[in-house]
Amino acid sequence: MRKITVILLSALMFAACSNKGDQKKALLDSVLAVHDKVMGAEDQMMKNKHLLDTILQKNDPSSKDTASLLIKKIALADSAMDNWMHNFDYEQKGKPEEETIRYMELQKKAIMAIDSQLNKVVDESNKFLAKTKSK
Repeated sequence: MRKITVILLSALMFAACSNKGDQKKALLDSVLAVHDKVMGAEDQMMKNKHLLDTILQKNDPSSKDTASLLIKKIALADSAMDNWMHNFDYEQKGKPEEETIRYMELQKKAIMAIDSQLNKVVDESNKFLAKTKSK
C-alpha cells in the first residue's frame, strides 16, 4: 500500500510540474502573440505619425492642435512599447516556475494595455486623417 501511495504522489507531483511548465509556455506564447499584434499596429501608427507631421508642416490652423495632440499620444504609445520591450525578460532564468507564471501573467496584462493604447491612437489618427483628406 505504501508503494502505491508513493507512486501516486510522485505521479501527481510530476503532473503538477508538467502542468506548470505547460502553463508557463502557454503564457509566454500568448504574450508573444499580443506583442506581434502590437508590432503590426505600431507600423500603422508610425505611418500615421508621418502623415500628421506633414499636416503640421502645412500650418493649417484648423488641424494643427489635433495633429499635435495625436503626435503626442503616438509618442506616448511608442514609448510605452519601447519600455515594455526593453524590460521584458522572456527567459526568467533561475526563477521558480510559480514566479515565472506570475511574471508572465503581469506581462500579458501590460502588453494588452499597450495594445489597447496603440489601437486607440491608431483609430483616432485614422479618423482624423480621413476627415482632413475629405476637406
